[in-house]
Amino acid sequence: MKIPVIILGGFLGSGKTTLLLTLLKESKARGLNPGVVMNELGKKDVDGYILQEHTGANVEKLLDGCVCCSRKEELPRSLSALLARQPDIIYIELTGVADPEEIAKSLLEPALSERLALHYSLTLLDAENALEYSSRFTADKQLVRTLRKQITSADLIIVNKSDLVEQDTLWRIEKMISKHNTDSEIVFTHYSEINLAPLLAGIVPREPRSAAVQRGNRAMSGTPLKRMGGSHGQGATALQEPELRQQASYSQVSAVTLTFPQEGEDGIGREELEDFFHEWGDRLLRAKGHVRLAGQETVQLVQYAGSRCTWEASRYPGQPYVVFIGLNLDEKQLTDRWSALFS
Repeated sequence: MKIPVIILGGFLGSGKTTLLLTLLKESKARGLNPGVVMNELGKKDVDGYILQEHTGANVEKLLDGCVCCSRKEELPRSLSALLARQPDIIYIELTGVADPEEIAKSLLEPALSERLALHYSLTLLDAENALEYSSRFTADKQLVRTLRKQITSADLIIVNKSDLVEQDTLWRIEKMISKHNTDSEIVFTHYSEINLAPLLAGIVPREPRSAAVQRGNRAMSGTPLKRMGGSHGQGATALQEPELRQQASYSQVSAVTLTFPQEGEDGIGREELEDFFHEWGDRLLRAKGHVRLAGQETVQLVQYAGSRCTWEASRYPGQPYVVFIGLNLDEKQLTDRWSALFS
């Protein structure tokens, strides 16, 4: 029996990790043993640590690059490592600039296709920013193409943060999605909250379950989602044509990881750090990390996306850091300004 794989795609800050956390918790509640491949552009692992801290899941981490292009050769090794732990389901969370079609094609390779089967491909959109992506990133045609593929290849498109925009914007987003993908289901939500039952329908533990877990699974059953024949069938064949062979998924996006000074030196204030994020304007697409604020002993997890900042307590034990992801970031300029904050 092949292990089902669910791909989670979507642009930076759209809510993929939040959804994955919920999927992992629900998987374990159903008696499933989930495995995760977590891909991050930065050299430091933020999301993988969050998953392990909250769920204890088996996580294979691919850092410092995108698994659909520069880190593509490492995907089979990561999946093989997970398979050795006998998972019931595998989740692959992509970077925000990854092409899900390339990952779906990788699962068709002989070494993987005998043991794995693509179950669903999900794409999350940020309702506040989805309509602006094409115009905002016109200078990076590869990125624009990738964002479009994130829509065209999905079985389910989740329009997240829908509570932050007007109804007219949601109608325009739905029209935009339908222009590129007429087959996928569309869900409007916030905090990445969706009905998980259809996604997990039919997936059962490989090991015997208790009667209580079996009853729980029957109670949570739901109608399976539609599957797109084009994206995983004819579409996958068409992508093998020479004129559509793989290209890089972006050209001007880069990640810079900056660490905090050694313990004992001054930290930074919350407002000061948020102002630093805003200082880079549209060039900064995403920032996240475990930080030490001035006057506080505990570390905080900070997440910046779409000009919004969120904070929560963290138990990260290492040296605090922040990963900056943006368009044409000047690493020296960023590093110099960062150092000036602590001088």
